[in-house]
Amino acid sequence: MYNIERIRNDFPALHKMVFFGSAGVGPLPRVAMVAMQRYSKELRVDFAPAAWEADPIAEVRDLASRLINSSPQEIVATTSTSSGINLLAGAIRWKRHDNIVINDLEYPANVFPWLHQAQKHGLEIRVVRSKDGSLPLSEVTAAIDKKTRVLAVSHVAYANGMRNDIPSLSEEVHRKGGLICVDASQSLGVLPVDVEEMGIDVLAVGGEKWLCGPLGSGFAYIRSDLAESLEPATIDYEDITVNAHDTVWQALISGAEYAIEDAPLRKNARRFQREGLSPIAIKGFASSLSYILELGSESIEERITQLVGYLIERLRGAGIGIISSTDPRKRAGIITVSVPYNLSKQQEVAKLRQKLEEERIVAHPRGGGLRLSVHFFNTEEEIDQIVSFISRL
Repeated sequence: MYNIERIRNDFPALHKMVFFGSAGVGPLPRVAMVAMQRYSKELRVDFAPAAWEADPIAEVRDLASRLINSSPQEIVATTSTSSGINLLAGAIRWKRHDNIVINDLEYPANVFPWLHQAQKHGLEIRVVRSKDGSLPLSEVTAAIDKKTRVLAVSHVAYANGMRNDIPSLSEEVHRKGGLICVDASQSLGVLPVDVEEMGIDVLAVGGEKWLCGPLGSGFAYIRSDLAESLEPATIDYEDITVNAHDTVWQALISGAEYAIEDAPLRKNARRFQREGLSPIAIKGFASSLSYILELGSESIEERITQLVGYLIERLRGAGIGIISSTDPRKRAGIITVSVPYNLSKQQEVAKLRQKLEEERIVAHPRGGGLRLSVHFFNTEEEIDQIVSFISRL
């Protein structure tokens, strides 16, 4: 696919540990670290005019739109997955007796924003129960009706890596007049995602996982025609129209008064762009997105698929129980395996974590087992190491 040694040299963390933790927080590539250090100096040491005039948020919009096949005007830079989901949750004009469909495989970032709205507006929460670690399409279909405003679902489940059929789910909820909000935290950077082909209304992702971005970075996609029908829960200076923004700025410079009776909002997703994001983190995120785009989503998926296949083969050979699906159509980069610890007890979890630290392995107890996150920079030799480690537990 590409020169794996060169790739691994791009990630300093990989020289210090065996890394299977990208579903939590991934390693930062050198290019992002350099970009953040340089940009920080230009902003706060040199106070370089070019740096202050640069727009790293616009860079992220452009790069993210290329990654998911959208318009840059449909992208909002955020700090996390939950902040992206809250943009939609807080902007819908809810009606009493509306319902929201979620499921029991979701990470809290795609649960609590909806529970909060339900409590505020008297909405019904419908929870679809998984079967054998997967989300049955028939059960979701049964839960959706004409009062369903949102189906909130992950593209890939955080605990066992189960890949959901987003196009089919999208078709079902749209048929009843509802929206689909997709948590893509465990899929972007692993799988190709095309929001148009998949019928996604809103997508949210944190940058720190498989996209190898800094903490405090991420983006949301809001379909353009949908964005114009939503009212942001909060607004600031960046959310008003370009003309109004320029008029206010000129007034601030000249000392003149500016209109305070009206706050005309932009018509696209830009009306959701919050101020106060760290420009340093956003600059680093832009570098990470460029890196991922350069490798290519299809090439990344191909390598991860091959490595996960090898991992499954080695686990089976070692007699290690696999909690995740082994069906290539239903998996992505996460394989969760059984370990001889009772993970319902904190002291047992602590023992497992200590064993991992002693061996300088990064992997996470999740979903009743040890979650292994296989990314493009991993190698078969590392897979042999992790299988040997689990066999010795």
